[in-house]
Amino acid sequence: MEEEITLKPFRRVLSGYEVLSKTALTIQDCSELADKYKQFGVDGYRIGDYSGPSYLNRYLECSIKSAPMLVYKRNIFIPMVFRGAKESQRLFREPSRMPGFFVLLDWLIENRPEKAIINYRAPDEFHSEKMYVDSAYVAFRLSEILDVGGFPISRFENLEEFIVWNRIYHLIENGQIGRHSRIFDEDNPINVSELKMILQVVQLKYPETTFFI
Repeated sequence: MEEEITLKPFRRVLSGYEVLSKTALTIQDCSELADKYKQFGVDGYRIGDYSGPSYLNRYLECSIKSAPMLVYKRNIFIPMVFRGAKESQRLFREPSRMPGFFVLLDWLIENRPEKAIINYRAPDEFHSEKMYVDSAYVAFRLSEILDVGGFPISRFENLEEFIVWNRIYHLIENGQIGRHSRIFDEDNPINVSELKMILQVVQLKYPETTFFI
């Protein structure tokens, strides 16, 4: 039987002069995850430092020392440091969560890298830079998808049902403002791509989900 992975208190986050207590995996757990999720692009694990504004600390500048990280697709590092919130714990308690995390992360990196990557700056093809994932944000967004939208979306049979529901819950927004703007725009390729990704994530937890777009 697989030993349960749990988050432990982590006091190596410094913001200004304040030391903040967050939660993190142990390096031993990172080793297990690196083996478990090779199929998703995890190359290994390491301990490292990084800094920048992130969801971990309400987008205030902070420095994280000796953080356990997964190495993802060679030059992307996923810190296994999170806020002390339910969505963080669920990542390792529900088997569908971490696969969903990687599906969501891939979509964000391709479509909204400034959301997924701390201090994002586009690398050029000759000098690809190390990138550090805002893991706390990805875990939060994953929770929005699964805990707010997962069950109802798994029951929808067509796009119109989702559009009506999305007008209330705003799981997908196109950035337009105004009473008559369409929150989800089926003519917007990014909106469509995001919905397809969401359906893929939801199906990991609810296999009966219909791909209605």
